[in-house]
Amino acid sequence: MAIREMDLKTAAGQLVFYGFDGYEINDHVRRVIHEHKLGNIILFTRNFKDSDQLFHLIRELRKETIKATGLPPFIAIDQEGGSVTRLTSEFTWFPGPMATRAAGGADLAFKVGQGLGAEMAAYGINFNLAPVIDLANDPDSAHIAARSYGATAEESAPYFSAFIKGAQNHVIATAKHFPSIGSSRVDLHRFLNRNENSIDHLEAVEMAPARFAVEAGVKAVMTSHQIYSEIDDCPGTLSRELLTGWLRTKFGFEGLIISDCMEMKGLTAYVPTPEGVVQGVLAGVDLFLICHTKETQISSAQAIQEAVRSGRITEELFFAAVERVVRAKQALPEMPEKRRIPADDPLSVANRALAVAISEQALTVKGRNEIFKVKKNERFAIIAPPPAALTLVDELGGSHDLVTAMTDAFPNAEGFRYSLPLREDELRKIGEALSEGLYTKVIFGIYNAQMDEGQRQLLRQTLELDVPVGVIALRSPFDSRWCGQADALLFTYEYTPPMVQSIVRLSKGEIGANGTLPLTIEEVC
Repeated sequence: MAIREMDLKTAAGQLVFYGFDGYEINDHVRRVIHEHKLGNIILFTRNFKDSDQLFHLIRELRKETIKATGLPPFIAIDQEGGSVTRLTSEFTWFPGPMATRAAGGADLAFKVGQGLGAEMAAYGINFNLAPVIDLANDPDSAHIAARSYGATAEESAPYFSAFIKGAQNHVIATAKHFPSIGSSRVDLHRFLNRNENSIDHLEAVEMAPARFAVEAGVKAVMTSHQIYSEIDDCPGTLSRELLTGWLRTKFGFEGLIISDCMEMKGLTAYVPTPEGVVQGVLAGVDLFLICHTKETQISSAQAIQEAVRSGRITEELFFAAVERVVRAKQALPEMPEKRRIPADDPLSVANRALAVAISEQALTVKGRNEIFKVKKNERFAIIAPPPAALTLVDELGGSHDLVTAMTDAFPNAEGFRYSLPLREDELRKIGEALSEGLYTKVIFGIYNAQMDEGQRQLLRQTLELDVPVGVIALRSPFDSRWCGQADALLFTYEYTPPMVQSIVRLSKGEIGANGTLPLTIEEVC
């Protein structure tokens, strides 16, 4: 296809991803495809009911997009593994980054990337918004922690590089974010954050993972909406100095630069989305995620067109971005004619076995291992929240309630659930029950306790009891900071179905806990 012969509407639409609600093509989708020529789709759990529905939805999206634009769409999803897993149910719930590293070497990350990519490609999804290359270098980070492979670029790079290489046997992989948002203490979906580190620090820490990802051959890099004050006074997604000066020129990246969602409240508090998209093109962004609102998706594409017509965006800059997109699309594989049946398909069977093995190998114990072993008729207390989405990147999928799993496995166990955040009445009720002295021990699951003073208060009360207490860090390993008086700590790195089943098997004595904690964590109590 001759890029400069494309009509402006179709060319601008190649730079936009749109999201929508529902399990099938609706009026929203028809309008943005056929009237406005938007060329790419991002899917979420809200678009997934089962594998048959997903296969037919993607096939229809491809057909309608090719009919309207002459090009196949990028179809993207966040399939990181662990806590950020959009395709659940019939698909393999792979371990996330830190669990994978805790379980063993970088070869496991390669296998996870390859397994994820193969399952996605089997259903026509060609663009994975993973892996996370952010660093877990701040214990108070609101949303990275176990989504990361580690605290430094040097430690993490072998793992995310292996994931990239495995995934790109089947799909486009995306290194996110550039620069790292691992030290952000706010959820960037809700708030704008400013990183005040020096340029030397940024180059050595926040920008270093992307340099390794580029060397590994990653095909896409996702921008960060943080402001990096020593480089530019605007969000990273809008910074030409960061994206063109550093990522393109200094790091030599020739692939696709894709934005994080342009409707994130932190960014929209700085600039309206359509204007943000124009500024993003000027900075060097090739693709824009606009995940929710139809009118915003349409007005953003129109804003690009108007900026090209007016000369604000030069034709040279605009068509360079379009050419990178089209060139990547020309290398996409065709969608399979028939869908795989996950229940008995050899690929899915092998992937599920791999996911279970890594989850079991990741379990990491500090302290008295036997605390987590339960005798057949032992009367103990199990305390945990139900799984919950704590940041807007999380989505719930599948049933994996630890209290239910443990009380089903051990009939004499008594389960106590608490809300996130933990309510005052729950604090009182659970505390009173534990103080009666009816239990041989307490197993307490905590979940991002740095965000919940109620959890920390209940934990302090529990640790004062005259019974052994084992604490399970169900997501962030940094929660162990609050557990210095516990008899034992169990790190699981994520609260997912395979990990819950691994905890049950550990409690039954069927497996051990031989994982290696990838972080050095200082206690605060």
